Amino acid sequence: MNYLPGKTMFSTDQSFMDPPIPDPAYQLTTLANGLLVATFPMPWLHEVGVTLVVRAGSRYEAEDQTGIAHFLEHMLFKGTHSIPDPTALHARLESMAADMNAATGQESNAYWITLPPRYLSNGFTLFCEMFTQPLLAGIETERQVILEEMREDENEKGENINPVTLAGCYLWPDHPLARSVLGTRESIKEIDNAALRAYLQRHYCGANMAVAFCGPVEHAQAVQLTERCLGALPVGSRQNQLPPSPMRPGPHWIAADDQISQFTLNLFFRCGGYQDAFFYHVAALRRLLDDGFSSRLHASLREQRGLVYDVWSSLTGHSDTGVLEVGATVSLENLPIVYAALLEQLQRLIDSPPDAEEWQRLMTRWHANLMTTLDRPSELLERYVSDRLFDTMESLPEAWQRIEQVTPEQLPQVAKTLLHPSNRVLVLVGPHARKKMALLQAIK
Repeated sequence: MNYLPGKTMFSTDQSFMDPPIPDPAYQLTTLANGLLVATFPMPWLHEVGVTLVVRAGSRYEAEDQTGIAHFLEHMLFKGTHSIPDPTALHARLESMAADMNAATGQESNAYWITLPPRYLSNGFTLFCEMFTQPLLAGIETERQVILEEMREDENEKGENINPVTLAGCYLWPDHPLARSVLGTRESIKEIDNAALRAYLQRHYCGANMAVAFCGPVEHAQAVQLTERCLGALPVGSRQNQLPPSPMRPGPHWIAADDQISQFTLNLFFRCGGYQDAFFYHVAALRRLLDDGFSSRLHASLREQRGLVYDVWSSLTGHSDTGVLEVGATVSLENLPIVYAALLEQLQRLIDSPPDAEEWQRLMTRWHANLMTTLDRPSELLERYVSDRLFDTMESLPEAWQRIEQVTPEQLPQVAKTLLHPSNRVLVLVGPHARKKMALLQAIK
């Protein structure tokens, strides 16, 4: 998406000065089978955190197998050949004071375990058996669990009310990114053990995986453990992904009825991904809207006018596409007022750049946020390990260098293109939302 006309010359004359942002201390080793091993030494911690990341997720699913990556994530916790009973498996790990969990996204599966250093070898060995010796037993029980999980995104009629999923069909039409990570009831009912094992063999291979250790652990120890436990996995091949499909011109209006006390109002705007030249311009717009209680959405809608309790803006980036979201939870009597107020704040972004004081505050907080990434293992792993699997790795110093190239004067033109009605998807969820949509469509 081209936001600025012609060639843009970024100004290097920045009045904002702060200490340079360093890279964290870390080491990388690639095993013979292609599996990446990373360590982030943090000797002051009293536990070791290990995260295994797989280039998998809903983006890599066939249309008739939507939800299989998430289904497999559930099934890998259902016992191994050495400990077939899942409760006994968890009891063994918890006897080592280990905590374990997982998450499935659109582009990755992630599994993590934390445990005291003295139990690292035994705990990691058992953890890895989930991927090398999974039993995949009890599929019917877990199928029912997932179908119950789906109910969290449904109304009393069984209709989907998840704003992100509802918007996805318009943001990325006819593309896997538009689908729910959970899949559909129809697809989940058809997935069997053979399909799960085929997905496991295709994606859970050396070229498609990485393991990261954070805490009081030596790199050589981590490499030795990983080689012993995962070194026999086949090399496999890196899974390719379909490029995102073009968005059809909007605005698009989606309503879903849900018998709750308030409405959820979401506006989505498609943008570029991490590597897009204007990704950090969009990130700056997001921070102007929602980055602390003095930011524009909170100051105008909540603090000054008392229209909402919950208001937000978020930016979700993928390797090659992204979406800016603006939203609020709102009562019926305030619904048209809040929508008009949100449009007013978006128009402010288009009309003029932020003043020097607001920009200085934004950049100070942004710099501090990047600096504190050094203290947050999960964010270090995402940036230096997960992103490497998708060839989008950008170090902290590189990120700050790109951010410093963003100037306030560039933002109105970026906002004009990004926030144009043709790029908007509006989702309204609440009581009789379909009937109430006309109230919003009448506001220009």
